Formats: sequence, C-alpha cells, structure tokens
Amino acid sequence: MSTPDELTRHDVDVVVLGAGSAAAALVGALAGEPRVVVMEDALVGGECPYDACVPSKGLLHDGALGRSWETAQTRRRGLVHHRDDGPHVDDLVRPGVELVRERGWLVDAHTVRSAHHEVRAEHVVLATGAAASLPPLDGLDDVRDRVWTSADALRASSVPARLAILGGGVIGCELSRIFSLFGSDVVVYEPEDHLFGTLAPEVSEAVEAAVRAAGTELLTGVAPTALRRHGDRVVVVDDAGGERHVDRVLVATGRTPRTTGIGIESLGLDPEEPLPLDDTGRVRVEGSVWAVGDVSGRQQYTHAANHHGRVVADHLTGSGRRRLSDVVDAACMFLDPPMMTVGPSIADTAGDDDVVWSVTTEDGVVRANTDERRAALAVAADRRTGTVLAAHGIGAGFDELVHAVVVAVDGRVPIDRMLESMVPFPTMGAMWRTALEDLAERTGPGGR
Repeated sequence: MSTPDELTRHDVDVVVLGAGSAAAALVGALAGEPRVVVMEDALVGGECPYDACVPSKGLLHDGALGRSWETAQTRRRGLVHHRDDGPHVDDLVRPGVELVRERGWLVDAHTVRSAHHEVRAEHVVLATGAAASLPPLDGLDDVRDRVWTSADALRASSVPARLAILGGGVIGCELSRIFSLFGSDVVVYEPEDHLFGTLAPEVSEAVEAAVRAAGTELLTGVAPTALRRHGDRVVVVDDAGGERHVDRVLVATGRTPRTTGIGIESLGLDPEEPLPLDDTGRVRVEGSVWAVGDVSGRQQYTHAANHHGRVVADHLTGSGRRRLSDVVDAACMFLDPPMMTVGPSIADTAGDDDVVWSVTTEDGVVRANTDERRAALAVAADRRTGTVLAAHGIGAGFDELVHAVVVAVDGRVPIDRMLESMVPFPTMGAMWRTALEDLAERTGPGGR
C-alpha cells in the first residue's frame, strides 16, 4: 500500500464505491459529463450477471428441457462470459469516467482512498452490494465445507443426491426448483408458517403447491437448530425433532448489506446498523453521501438497484425531483408457474378501509399453449382513486403479466378505463380482467 505522499490523487465530481448494476445505472443516467471515479476490486457488473439472476434463469431453463447438469453448466459459463467482465467495463467507462480496480474506503464525507489512490469528490455514492448471511447455527463452522451460498450452488461441479435449503424466500424457492429438476432430493426449511405469508392466503398456498409439485419437500413452521457431520454428509437437526441426512446445505436466509470495511465509521455510522437513508437515497450524514442497490437495505433486486441509481443521478445532476418510492415495487419468482408481486401486500394494507382486495383462483383456465391450470391472483384497488394499488399472484405467464400491472399502477390508469380495453383470448389477461370487473363493482357507488 502506498504512503499518503505516494497516492495518485483525483479531484472529481462523483466517486462511487462499487461497480455493480446500480453504479452502472447511476453513471449512465448522470447528465452532462461529470468527472467520475468508480472503485471496484471485484468483477464489474455486480453479482447478477455472474452469480445470481442470469445463471439461475439459465439453469432453470436447461433443467426444464431435461438437459444434463454438465450441459447446463457449459451453457452457464457461456452466459456469464466465462466471468470476463469486459463487456460491463465497456458499458461503464465513458468520457469523464475512470475505473480504479481497487477496493476503496471512506476517509471522510468527501474523500475516498484505496491502496494507490486518493479521490476527493463533491458527492460519494456507496454501491457495495450485499453478501449472503450465514445463520448462527450450532455446528455450522464444523461443516462449512459442505455448506453452500447461492453463488456456490450455481457454480457447483455436480448435483448432490440430497440437498437441504435453509430459507423459503425467492432464492431458496428458485434454487429448490433448479436442483429438483436436475435430480436432487430437496428439502426446504421455512421457519414461518407459510411461504410469503403476508400475501393473500390463496396466493401463498398456490406458491407452496408449486414448490411441492416440483418434488421438493417443504417444511413450513420448522427451523433448523444444528448441523452435525456424519461421514461425508451433514445431519440437519430441526426444532420439530427431525433429523435429515444430506450431502449439501444451501443457506438462503437473507443477504446483509456490505457496510463493513468501507470506512463509514468516519461518518459517525455503525457498520452493523442499516444505513440511515431518506427517500432520495441520501445518507443522513454531513456532506453529500448516497447509497444505491443492495447496500441500501431496500428491495434487493437488480431492477430495484437500477432504479436507485437513476434516482440518485437525478439528484446529483438532474432535476432533483425523483424519489425511491416514486415507482411501485415489483418482482418475479421463477417457479412453475411463475409468481409476481407488485406493490404492498394484504398485510401492509390492513386497516385501510379504502383499500379493497379481490382474490381469484382458477383451475382449468382456458390456455391452449400450456398444461398449467393452477392460478391465484390477488388485486387491490383504492376506492379514493378508482385505480389499482397492488397485485400478487402465481400462474402461467405471470412473469409477463407483471409488466401490464406495473404500468397500470405507476400510470394510475382508472379501472373503468382498463375495462374498456380489449384483452386477447385465450391468455392470462382474462383472469386480470375478471379481477378488474370485481373491483369496479366493489369500488363503485354502493360497492362493498
């Protein structure tokens, strides 16, 4: 490491710690040609293209087609460009933008250092991402060589005969389907009584049915308490008195923002606590410090990270009007059939008498292009505006239906106006229309 007198010094407008998708979105949205330094000691592009979204969807695709794990892994390596981040570097670097391939840390609210550089900037943006959280399980350290994170699992050289997944969130459910498709006996432990229990019960039950239909043993309301080594296997002990012998344990219990080792103590912040952000992405400290992407502790999806970057760019060089909450939160989970979530849940809206929910479940929906007949859709409307507030569901084509729902919510399109539109038949849009018709009746004069 260089001494302070030997550091290469930069005076710029913006310095960004981290070069994932949030950083790329921010740099791409900055108006004019501000001077920018981006510091990153790992692959440019973040985890999505190498160890998350892209490879997981590739493996889901290949597993559904009945391809072998070896074939799927060959294709995965191609999808991730053999971990060559050159295309992402080319996308990031442009006139006025310099990439420093070193880990940076804060010295104060306007100064960042790395091994060989010191950067003074008007604005500092934290974009350091998040890392898989390991639960404090008894015996975990003793079997660490048999424990996977999601990134480990996606790069695995072989498929375990028996796999235990700790956590029934999006990552746990998608990985359960991947390994079930490739022949593993999979058990998922979810401590809560239901998967996605804040959603409508009909939707939650349909999600659980989809997980089980893939061949996964789903244990809800059951939490692992200890891991024990037994030869080449691991024994998972749970709080229901059960023991299961598995070859690998995959931890999918959440992700922790990377706030340690980046010097936020110099700002008076505790790296063990969530960053104190306002709705513009600004950290509540002296100076002009911002956070985007997973490190913000908000919705941890690539599309959310990209939105964060665009919002913060608007405040650094644009109108300053954007807010993190100025668009609806949306996500998909790629089960069979896929699940979508848009906007607040039933639990989030409890107690608001102006929010009306319509829940539709259909078996045998007329769709000639799929064998899938199960579907559940919960849609919320606001009596005050006559518009859709949220929608959550699982069904064939819901990973594409989600786009229409996002436009309806963000565009505040009146339900009556949507009902004037023509929906092609036979598609899942017919189910969406059924929900809208019910909501129009219930939110109109005399509605219940």
